[in-house]
Parts: sequence; C-alpha cells; structure tokens
Amino acid sequence: MRWEDRVGANIRRLRKTKGLSQEALAHEAGMAMRYLAGIERGEENPSLAFLVKLSDALGVQPGRLFDLE
Repeated sequence: MRWEDRVGANIRRLRKTKGLSQEALAHEAGMAMRYLAGIERGEENPSLAFLVKLSDALGVQPGRLFDLE
C-alpha cells in the first residue's frame, strides 16, 4: 500500500471513530473539505504542517497517521 493511501485510510478511520464528518474535521483542522477528501482518498500529498493540524484535530499523535494497521 502506498503511504498516501495508508495515511488517508488512517485519517478516515480515526475520523469515523470520533464520529466526525469530513466537513467537521476539515473545519477543525482549518482546511478545505475537498482537500481533506483528497487526502483520505490518497490523491493528495499533505505537508507535515497539515498532518499535524489533522492529528491535533483528531486528538492523536502525528505518528498515528502512519500506523500499519
């Protein structure tokens, strides 16, 4: 699995576990919902700054976005 796909799948899983919509997570992380959707699909390659914003909004350490589940 490509890293973009893995990170996107982890973000989607964590978001759903928290009961958040894409819109709510995007708002909390300060990004466009379309960009978040692209990240979750593995189509976007987010910067470290965006990954940190997403992990903060999800309440997890940034490394969790790279888990090999």
